[in-house]
Amino acid sequence: MLPWLRLHWRPLLVLAFLILLPLFLLGKIAEDVHEKEVFGWEAPLMVAFRYHAPQWFRGVADVFSTVGSARAMLPFCGLLTVWLWFRSHSVARYFLISVMGAALMNVALKLIFARARPQVIPWLWEEGDASFPSGHASMAAALAVTLTALLWRTRWRWPIAVLGVVYVVFMGVSRVYLGVHYPTDVLAGWALGLAWAGGVALVLWQRLREAQLSGRQGSPRPLS
Repeated sequence: MLPWLRLHWRPLLVLAFLILLPLFLLGKIAEDVHEKEVFGWEAPLMVAFRYHAPQWFRGVADVFSTVGSARAMLPFCGLLTVWLWFRSHSVARYFLISVMGAALMNVALKLIFARARPQVIPWLWEEGDASFPSGHASMAAALAVTLTALLWRTRWRWPIAVLGVVYVVFMGVSRVYLGVHYPTDVLAGWALGLAWAGGVALVLWQRLREAQLSGRQGSPRPLS
């Protein structure tokens, strides 16, 4: 094996799975949505999932949709940003760019594609904006990646990573169950959140590490 690959295989793996593959998936779905392609497997999947899911899942879906809504996420992210700001300006900036950047990208893509909400099964949740990509899914993925990166050098990195995966999956599945998103909306939302937050983490990883080390030593050093 080449020395360069031996030294850098981990960043390459992260680059592939957090950025390149999600971007490829997002681009492929976006191209098909733009060309008004019909995904024949979506409607049967939505119908089957709605009518075969256990009855208790309705409550789970409602909770996840409430937690992932803008009314809940914006105050939560704002308060967390303020709390991080008093600990490290650099970490707070990283969190804001990573999470809120994904939200802005999602809004932009909704405006560009303007995909209508699915009319496959009766809605169990009221929504008014465009369908593609899922904002709940993209924000969940971005938040999970961002928090995992923030806690990566602590003993909490694997617990938060596992919880993040569970949170992301349930968030996306809930939106399909409620009938307000196509599965491809959710897949694209996951891909967007992963690619954006993963890219921000890679670009700012060294600065984030320096800020975390400075914070441990009791002398936070904001980055210019």
